[in-house]
Amino acid sequence: MAARYLLTGLILLLISCESTLEREFNQAMSGNDIRSAAEHVERALTANPQDPEANYLMGKIKAEQRLYPAAREYFNRALVAAPTYHDKIDHLLETHYRNEFNNATSAWEQGRYEMTITHFDAAIQIYPDRWEKYPIKGEAHKNLGQYESAQQAFAKCITVSRLQRFCGTNLALSYFRNGQFEQAKSVSEQYLEHYPTDRNLLKIAAYAYLETGGIEDADYYFTRYVDAGFTYEALRQFATELNNMGEIYAAERFFTLCLRVNPSDPEVLAALSSIYLETGNYDLMVQANERLHSLEPDTPEHMKRLMLAYELAGEIEKFRSIQSELGIND
Repeated sequence: MAARYLLTGLILLLISCESTLEREFNQAMSGNDIRSAAEHVERALTANPQDPEANYLMGKIKAEQRLYPAAREYFNRALVAAPTYHDKIDHLLETHYRNEFNNATSAWEQGRYEMTITHFDAAIQIYPDRWEKYPIKGEAHKNLGQYESAQQAFAKCITVSRLQRFCGTNLALSYFRNGQFEQAKSVSEQYLEHYPTDRNLLKIAAYAYLETGGIEDADYYFTRYVDAGFTYEALRQFATELNNMGEIYAAERFFTLCLRVNPSDPEVLAALSSIYLETGNYDLMVQANERLHSLEPDTPEHMKRLMLAYELAGEIEKFRSIQSELGIND
């Protein structure tokens, strides 16, 4: 019986400690009536703009509405008048920050990049200096093709030691994809000083120099990329880019590397055949076209190129044999 009276007394004490404004506020919020709650608080602020409790409660309302800059203004006013609100405000902001962050990462996992950015932007309004949201935010912008926004996000996390490589690489990539090739070169070279065998940075540097006509530097960085470990498709693509730009000698070297990996790639063999024709290496042209013809023997174009290679290399009998097979008269 005594315990029951004690519990009742504690409840009455707690109720008596709750102000009229706070009681009205809690009742409205418990019914999800944020408008009514705001009206109660606004009346209190009209009566006394410096009222710490009213400013704190209005801050809670603004935070609930995800209007975080406005919430901070009211919280700051409450703290000026009553520093004892500090722990309450910190706990409230931390809770909202975690909710926004978790919603952002959930949206990211679902591939909802715009929603990811929306929630991270809200989290930034609460705690702009926390780094953990910027890498994923940058990736979301990058996936949406918003490269300038991606740059801003990645620039926020490059000072974090364990993220320098990731954020630095993506910063360089964002510059490259936005057509800012000088910045892409500068950033990739900056981080290559720390990570000299990073294949992504080496590839970005190579292509940035390629885009600005720095063929020797492009060759240098891509050679380092090859030495660091390469994918076949990347090697073939770079050789093709050089060939399309008329840099046939550099292209020849990388196409030759391709053949070491895949001796039966018809695209590479055809490209080398054209290069050998242009450089006058007719014996090598014969070899490339013989291999190409053996891979696709029923392709008339291959036979014509092989016939031309035989003629240029002085192998007249083989030339006439294919000429006869094709039914071509002198």
